[in-house]
Amino acid sequence: MPQSSAKIRCVILTPQAPIMEDVAYDVVLPIHDGLLGVLPGHAPLLCNLGTGLLTYHNKDMLRRTYYIEGGFGHIRDNEVVIMTDQAISSADISEADAEERLLEARSMPMDTLEEVDARSAAMRQAQQLISLSKGGF
Repeated sequence: MPQSSAKIRCVILTPQAPIMEDVAYDVVLPIHDGLLGVLPGHAPLLCNLGTGLLTYHNKDMLRRTYYIEGGFGHIRDNEVVIMTDQAISSADISEADAEERLLEARSMPMDTLEEVDARSAAMRQAQQLISLSKGGF
């Protein structure tokens, strides 16, 4: 059983650059079929990430949130490494920008199945970004 003082090293990497490296007490990842909670001592795991909000509590027990879009998560030896195409922190987006993305998504065409799928994905992304801009709740 892990002790409450145990910590997790959490890293988010994109092809462009490392986004974040921090100490965490817990991590919640959006995986392809839901959410995955990680505490110290978690079993090794490689998982397919989904699109959504990654949250963790840092060393000061402040909640930090990032929007991620797919990729892979690697959990091993109290380390969570996120490899994703895109990661956005709450500091990187304003509520106005997120609301603008939602308006743009709502105005997308829906004439073909591909357009309906693209609009749905853009709407989900905008809603997640709105949540992120409001503190990730």
